[in-house]
Amino acid sequence: MKIDVYQSETDSYIALELAGKVKYIGESFGVDALTDGKTYDIVIQKNGDFAVVDDSGEDYLYSLINPHPADGSSPGGKFELLESYNDILSEIYAREND
Repeated sequence: MKIDVYQSETDSYIALELAGKVKYIGESFGVDALTDGKTYDIVIQKNGDFAVVDDSGEDYLYSLINPHPADGSSPGGKFELLESYNDILSEIYAREND
């Protein structure tokens, strides 16, 4: 399954593979970053990395285990896996919960 994700560099949308859905639990941070209690799509970027479609509507690399801002301005939180459409994503969360 693919979803269209906004790319500000080109002011256009590209289709990316949907890997799953997560719920962010933790301190909200950034105007367009992550909000406590909100559900987010996890997509697979063209290079194979997992990225989160955050409040900006764009895909960004956040740690799937401890998402937080790169500048350290917030301790961040965690993602709760709600749905997985990709075996690798499921394995990441299975290892973390062992």
